Amino acid sequence: MNLTLTVILTSILLCVCRVAYSQQMEDRKMNAIYVELTTHLPAYTINYDRVFSNKKSLAYSYRVGFSVTKEALYFPIGINLITGTKSSHAEFSLVTAAYIKGHDTFPTNLQNSDTYLYIIPGFGYRYQRKNAGPFFKVVASPELRLDPPSDDFWNMRYKFYGSFFFSMGYSF
Repeated sequence: MNLTLTVILTSILLCVCRVAYSQQMEDRKMNAIYVELTTHLPAYTINYDRVFSNKKSLAYSYRVGFSVTKEALYFPIGINLITGTKSSHAEFSLVTAAYIKGHDTFPTNLQNSDTYLYIIPGFGYRYQRKNAGPFFKVVASPELRLDPPSDDFWNMRYKFYGSFFFSMGYSF
């Protein structure tokens, strides 16, 4: 009898906690789709951003994106730390991105294509309402470009850049 009562009470408690936690997560809209323009190649990316952890004044989101141009393919993925409780937020991010130059011959002819890996830590301003609406952010970032040779992946050449990113979109 005690075991049955314990299981029932535990189940009820878990359901109540799940409902309370879900309501807390709904305080901020979870999704955003946006276009990002940059001062460094590629000129644009289309991105999806999702808040996956939402505390009182701190949230985490991930982002995935892509860019297709005549010269290259670009695929950024990253994680963001978002501070603040209103519409204006400080944002700290870490993005890694694959950049494939000469993609029209990739992967059949690796000699005519070149692949770079970018590591992009950033900090900036993010405007995102708690309800659906416009999404905007500006990020300043140093970029580290790693260029592995085709014949020896671990013998990478590297180069540093400075960049600004401007994003506009919609959160829902």
